[in-house]
Amino acid sequence: MSEVKENIQKIASDQQEAQMVKQAIKDDQGLSAVAKDIHVTVKEGTVTLEGEVSTEQQLNLATNTAGAVAVDDKVKNNMDVTHNKQKEEIIKEKAL
Repeated sequence: MSEVKENIQKIASDQQEAQMVKQAIKDDQGLSAVAKDIHVTVKEGTVTLEGEVSTEQQLNLATNTAGAVAVDDKVKNNMDVTHNKQKEEIIKEKAL
């Protein structure tokens, strides 16, 4: 029974950590405009960021912000920079 209780505590802890990271991202001036596009999950202490931002600076800032709040300092960034994608598509179109 104690193993089940321990798992429940880990899940609750992960959820609390995800909320703290989300709030830190919302509160950051450099990220507040794109905070709704950044999805945060935490599993077994590892923070995962997903979604899209406009610039490399925002991507790095999100990673750093999450790292500053993360309990275990483990952050996995799976986000994309949309500005660069659009730029690449324009270059490809011009090449055709």
